[in-house]
Amino acid sequence: MEIRERLAALRACMAREGIDIYWIPSQDAHQSEYVADYWRVRAWFSGFTGSAGTLAVTQDGAYLWADGRYHIQAERQVAGTGITLYKWGLEGVPDPEEWLAANLKEGQTLGFDGRMVSMRVGEAYAEKLPGVSFKVEKDLADEVWADRPALPAGAVRELELEYCGESRADKFARVREHLRGQEADYLMLASLDDIAWLLNLRGSDILHTPVFYSYLLIGFDRAWLFVDSCKVSDEIRAHLAEDGVEVCPYDGLPTLLRDLPAGKVLLNKARINMLLGASIPDNWTIASETDITTRFKACKNPTEQENIRKAHVMDGVAMVRFIKWLQERVKDTEHPVDEWEAGQYLDARRLEEPNCFDLSFGTIAGYMANGASAHYSAQQGSAAQLKPEGLIVVDSGGQYYQGTTDITRTIVLGPVTDRMKKVYTLVLKGHLALGHAQFLEKTEGHYLDILARQYLWQNGMDYRHGTGHGVGYVLSVHEGPQNIGRGTVDVKLEPGMLISNEPGYYPEGEFGVRIENLVLVREAEKTVDGRFLCFETVTVCPYDWRVIDESMLTEQEKAWINEYHRHVYEALSPYLNREEREWLAAETRYSR
Repeated sequence: MEIRERLAALRACMAREGIDIYWIPSQDAHQSEYVADYWRVRAWFSGFTGSAGTLAVTQDGAYLWADGRYHIQAERQVAGTGITLYKWGLEGVPDPEEWLAANLKEGQTLGFDGRMVSMRVGEAYAEKLPGVSFKVEKDLADEVWADRPALPAGAVRELELEYCGESRADKFARVREHLRGQEADYLMLASLDDIAWLLNLRGSDILHTPVFYSYLLIGFDRAWLFVDSCKVSDEIRAHLAEDGVEVCPYDGLPTLLRDLPAGKVLLNKARINMLLGASIPDNWTIASETDITTRFKACKNPTEQENIRKAHVMDGVAMVRFIKWLQERVKDTEHPVDEWEAGQYLDARRLEEPNCFDLSFGTIAGYMANGASAHYSAQQGSAAQLKPEGLIVVDSGGQYYQGTTDITRTIVLGPVTDRMKKVYTLVLKGHLALGHAQFLEKTEGHYLDILARQYLWQNGMDYRHGTGHGVGYVLSVHEGPQNIGRGTVDVKLEPGMLISNEPGYYPEGEFGVRIENLVLVREAEKTVDGRFLCFETVTVCPYDWRVIDESMLTEQEKAWINEYHRHVYEALSPYLNREEREWLAAETRYSR
């Protein structure tokens, strides 16, 4: 069924239900960023496969919003479908809620799957759309999508104490101490990474994100895990019971709520979906806050931090072998290689490490103009052929038992232009400035964003994505609450937080540049003026000196690069063969 046919079938369902606009977000029932195939409704109806976006369907049109990471990709993927693309973030483009308010009249009806919309967003719709009716109980996609994938049923496994560094019982004790402080009786969790972290369990329900579909309700004396029973072995069930956790059916939370004594429940309205929120009995008290588990897991404990360093050494070894191979392989013009094949080679190098059990996301390898699409995805059979010239942007990562990695390198394949050198060096200067920042404790990430953008801004240039996102521990590669970006996020950077440092620049139709390291927040010093924090870079992989314009660097910046390259060589060389060590020695010899 083509996109136009899918939309036509959906419009027939809308007409039958009396729905004027059908709203399709990207989330699942847990408001996840990455979702199982069952929940990829927006992608199925629009053809746009990016991780974020919103689709609105009316009887005479369809409208897709995509943010700056996906403007180029979305334009390509919706071409010819009749869908109007709104490049969210550009001047004059309405945000989705503004568009709804302008296009829904009093007495009309907005429809959507209430599982895919959070309580907070649902309340905002009700406030901004007075006089509009809502139909949220029916999932119209189920009536149209005949071969819709089933919900996943992967097994749950335990993450041993040597990796997670804190027992389930100790984590529960911290949560219950918070409940007492808030004079609350229960904590309700729907966030999959929070549940996995708290229970020291991991799953495989979402591609490259080791979580499992579930809900968790925590009281003072016991807790209830709502999950498909086929996912939990008898052994894990027994271990959970030892810590007072009862395993219940995935859809059993509303029934349990009716049977429990009424009380005050803490929850995050941004993560609890509308239908689940509506199932909470009227005699309960609801208090919304950021899940305390989100704040706890953001700060990695000493065991996790040490494991993260080990994971990045393993990851660096894979990256070095890949870059060496790529730069040599592209010279063989009789046997050309394309972006997809390059990504496959890198994936294989990562996964041959016994401690790497998965990728942390699908590898992004964009050559020249494709590199200007920040989240470009090369496809087998249509990927661009690589040539011994220009730049390729490779964004990739792995899931190791010791941690989650995410790294981007812009790699020289042959001769580069002065413009490429200028852009790369401006991005590198911002990357170095942020990576070597020292800042007062309780600083929020958005205050540091200018450090990464300053040199681009001085040249009238910018990038349309955040500078830094939080990273989970053997969990999601994108994980809050911390971030570094232009938007104000009221989260203070704290020791133990893992976050990316990834400025870039993407001249459309030409090439892309992005440089990404992961950094741990740690204490720098205490003075009479306060406690200062800094970043420890945990990623170990050289920058490409062939595209650096040394005349644009200060002596301090040159020293930073040399210091980092010495560290890279010392960390990785013990795991490389002689030929690889010789190659790395040349790559990390910056001052020529």
